[in-house]
Amino acid sequence: MEHTKNTKLLELTLLLASMLTILANAIIAPSLPLISNTFNDVNNVEILTKLMLTLPALTIAIVAPLAGRLLDKIGRIKVLYISLLIYLLAGTSGFWLGSLFSILVGRVVFGLGVAGIMTVSTTLIGDYFTGAKREHFMGLQGAFVALGGLIFITAAGVLTDINWRLAFLIYGFSAIVMVLVPFSLHEPKMEHHETKAQTQNRIAVPPVVWLVLISAFITTVSFYMIPVQLPFFLQKLEGINGNKMGLALGSMPFAQAIASYFYKQIKRKLDFVSIYSLGFIPMAIGFLVIGFSQTYWQAVAGVLLIGLGVGTLIPNGNLWMINLVPVQVRGKYVGFLTTATFLGMFISPIIIQPIQNLVGINSSFIVLGVALSVLSVFYLFIRKRVATSN
Repeated sequence: MEHTKNTKLLELTLLLASMLTILANAIIAPSLPLISNTFNDVNNVEILTKLMLTLPALTIAIVAPLAGRLLDKIGRIKVLYISLLIYLLAGTSGFWLGSLFSILVGRVVFGLGVAGIMTVSTTLIGDYFTGAKREHFMGLQGAFVALGGLIFITAAGVLTDINWRLAFLIYGFSAIVMVLVPFSLHEPKMEHHETKAQTQNRIAVPPVVWLVLISAFITTVSFYMIPVQLPFFLQKLEGINGNKMGLALGSMPFAQAIASYFYKQIKRKLDFVSIYSLGFIPMAIGFLVIGFSQTYWQAVAGVLLIGLGVGTLIPNGNLWMINLVPVQVRGKYVGFLTTATFLGMFISPIIIQPIQNLVGINSSFIVLGVALSVLSVFYLFIRKRVATSN
């Protein structure tokens, strides 16, 4: 790797950038009931409030492939700069915008920033690292993604009790990453001369990439039920304030960070498909625990279990994709992976809400738990049929 004296700073900057991504939309989750109360004169306010979590995900799903192609064409670092600036301005817009609809527009624009940052940070890990170091760093990235969620969502819970608008200021953390980028990151040197065989190889991306994309989609459809639905589930219990809401939501990324940190050890023993089968088990149990819970701490125990599963699956999908595709199209396919991930977030409430309307909020957690149990068995069954890149 170039610039070895800056390796630690390079790694830190990549990890801090990763903190801004997967759980970025969920930072304002503890504020949702209060935002809903503030704008209670607006028609369908509860649905519109939930859209604050999911609208950025739709933007990300649409623009991530474009961001991925831009990386391969104009360079990683330029796209990162632009994305960080959008993230900073649009992320904090909920603090200074007046109406519910203007805040929603700000959330749409915010998605552009997240799409760029997530695609660049994952692609650069593939560019800068190889082999065991890449596996280790992918686990670290998963841990920092979760750590960001833990710190930011918990802080948002505390700030929400003062004023819900203050939670939006947490997105200002991106300014620190913006300052670090010019001192720490460099544009990777791409090998442009390639043989005919390499060109053929570049075009031939294995069909198993579809399984990677579908798996990432399922993971986020499932785990995003926590930030979207849990605040409304907990609201029914007595003595629940913003602080307790933030703690419950923050317990998922806490467990997620621990599981991601140990991903390298799990990967040494298991192939990618087996890890998906394994990761869906604690998620399934966690959703069942929440569905049957009668108290706040029972629900938190369920959330912790879900976090353990998610922390294993997110680095697994990222590493699998990076290992499968040639470097010349890495940005493009990481863009597709970002799309699958955030499309899952956007569609999550659309899938879950009808189930919730049919069986009630408690039973909807149980339904998802049963579905993930079946899915775990399915992945175990297809394990030997899938040619995995290990």
